[in-house]
Amino acid sequence: MRIVLCAVLAAFVIGCNTYDVRPLAYDPHLKQVFVVKNPDVKVGNFLDVMEDNFESREIKVKYVDDPREVAADEYVVLYDAKRSWDFAPYLADATVKIRKDGITVGRGHYHHVGGSCSWDVFTKWRGTDWKMKDLYDELLRSYDK
Repeated sequence: MRIVLCAVLAAFVIGCNTYDVRPLAYDPHLKQVFVVKNPDVKVGNFLDVMEDNFESREIKVKYVDDPREVAADEYVVLYDAKRSWDFAPYLADATVKIRKDGITVGRGHYHHVGGSCSWDVFTKWRGTDWKMKDLYDELLRSYDK
């Protein structure tokens, strides 16, 4: 009985977030990215968090509706984010891709493991900025001073 109780308590406490990141290589000419707006993303502050993370590294953010609006030699950011619900909505999955000349040059993926059945009460409902911080820190690490 103690083993079952310990297992349940461990599942209740253990964080269930995964990150898969391929960092962006440093380019001294990178001063601006063009973020292609994704109207399907319903995470309210997702773009604010993204912008804060780029601009804290002195990379300006401009928004466009269509990637065809951007010259091929510019950096384009594509993103997707999904919410899930467990008494309240929470960020469950997010992908950020940075492309240049049609090639992905950096990408990051965040995923909350376990979905709505997860008992991860300490991180499931944490804010977007907290969940995405590790992703952006790794993705943009070559731009940290």
